[in-house]
Amino acid sequence: GRTPPCTKAILDAEISRVVFSTVDPNSRHAGRALRLLKSKGVEVAYGILSDLSAELNAAFNHWIITGLPFVTVKAAMTLDGKIASVSGESKWITGSLARREGMKLRHEVDAILVGVKTILNDDPALTLRDVRRPKPEWRGPDLKRIVLDPRARTPLDAKILNDEGASTTTIIVSPNASVTRLTRLEKKCAVMSCPLKKGKFDLMYLLKKLGKQNITNLLVEGGGETNAAFIESGFVNRIAFFYAPKILGGRDARTGVAGEGLPLKPGFFLERIRWRNLGSDLMLTARVIRK
Repeated sequence: GRTPPCTKAILDAEISRVVFSTVDPNSRHAGRALRLLKSKGVEVAYGILSDLSAELNAAFNHWIITGLPFVTVKAAMTLDGKIASVSGESKWITGSLARREGMKLRHEVDAILVGVKTILNDDPALTLRDVRRPKPEWRGPDLKRIVLDPRARTPLDAKILNDEGASTTTIIVSPNASVTRLTRLEKKCAVMSCPLKKGKFDLMYLLKKLGKQNITNLLVEGGGETNAAFIESGFVNRIAFFYAPKILGGRDARTGVAGEGLPLKPGFFLERIRWRNLGSDLMLTARVIRK
């Protein structure tokens, strides 16, 4: 998005033939370079591997067209959909290979989002780690961390507020949050207010705000309620679910997708479904297509 136009450089270098995959999704620029090159006598071929190009640039293209981040919901769960035991144990549901793939997803995005219950239950670091080495490694401003926290309940001693990446943390609060708690949080990190819609965060408002901050690719790693909020509201573009060959049961054990539930025939379907074996675990990725 910030790369200078290459058309002039191509013409200056007297390149006679240009091959590219897809035109710019930005309607303000789409086709302009193509027409200019052709008018100068440059042979142009395009549409090469266009499907692969669309997949590679899916997040950026989505952001350019809609102004919203491309949203992936990720969860690691048992075969019966549990992300923790009834006592709250969650480390680890899946094995090391699956966790490594999950970390690769973080390396692909601009920001990671969780709900405050994840912070209260697990106190995660939400950092990037080198997928080739087990040692945790903070990677500066590469990954922004976002917490949905309507009542500003994030503990002041939470890891995400006290490590060297605390400046990349943003707490999303509702207009009803305690002023006292807000004041304390603002001394530790960025705080942003988001309006409520039917008692829940207005996700369209939030995603528009994040899009304006140049967050093009968002990974939702919340608990069941946060995951469900994005799925039920229709703002998910991709899912990445990891399944371990375990069964935990427990009516009160946390699940990967909770919420109010969807009808048997929801307003979307999954395509480009892909299953991968990761040791004894399975990874499912799929694109979410609205009907």
